[in-house]
Amino acid sequence: MREDTLILLPGWALGPSLLEPLARTLRERLPGLSVLCAGYPELTSHRPESWVAVLDRELPQDAWLAGWSLGGMLATALAQWRGRQVRGLITLGSNASFVARPGWPEAMGTEIFVAFRGGFQHSPARAFARFAQLSAQGGRDARRLGSELLQALQATPRDQALAGLALLDELDLRDVLGQLRIPQLHLFGDNDLLVPAAARRAIAKRLPSLGRTELLSGVGHAFPLERADETAERMAMFLNQSGQGQSGQWSGAST
Repeated sequence: MREDTLILLPGWALGPSLLEPLARTLRERLPGLSVLCAGYPELTSHRPESWVAVLDRELPQDAWLAGWSLGGMLATALAQWRGRQVRGLITLGSNASFVARPGWPEAMGTEIFVAFRGGFQHSPARAFARFAQLSAQGGRDARRLGSELLQALQATPRDQALAGLALLDELDLRDVLGQLRIPQLHLFGDNDLLVPAAARRAIAKRLPSLGRTELLSGVGHAFPLERADETAERMAMFLNQSGQGQSGQWSGAST
């Protein structure tokens, strides 16, 4: 019997290890599902299509695609690239456009983003600390979570982090979400300081019938790390309700 695979992509300038607790919980809830925490290729290209092409080549085909923050945006772009060779899409704290654009104010202001990118070029250490703080805020243990994030961020080469910022600036997936004819789940945190709650409502309006959004309460941007159990529960319920488990390969799943 074929085993389904779910791929998890991490956030900006982060490796896959931070998502392993979420992956482990998913494996417990869906014993027949193979969950892969994928790292990013060592690319410095500022062109999103270059990243998507490499991800398409290196990651398993015919899989569920999921990701946190930038990872969710790249998962969406990869789903568009692969077309119907994708089982479904799950994003965690991701926006259709990370930076505000005409007709899409539900995002980070352009001036704020440009200032952050300039600050990163001048002092990566200070920018990493600021990003870790913003990501961790809104949850129950912001200090511990911020420290964990900062340690992971500091291991990322400067040129790769800059390339990731370029992706956040360039990726515009507003129309893509409505074009995908696959099951979609988009999870958001109500206290997220990087992806405003209003983005959830704006995205919900663009989704086809197979897509939906959900809001987690009392969490910030890093909810997949801080609340891995609740995040996994929402993901597992969505995966089961999608009908993919009807053949029995996910028997024993807890929803």
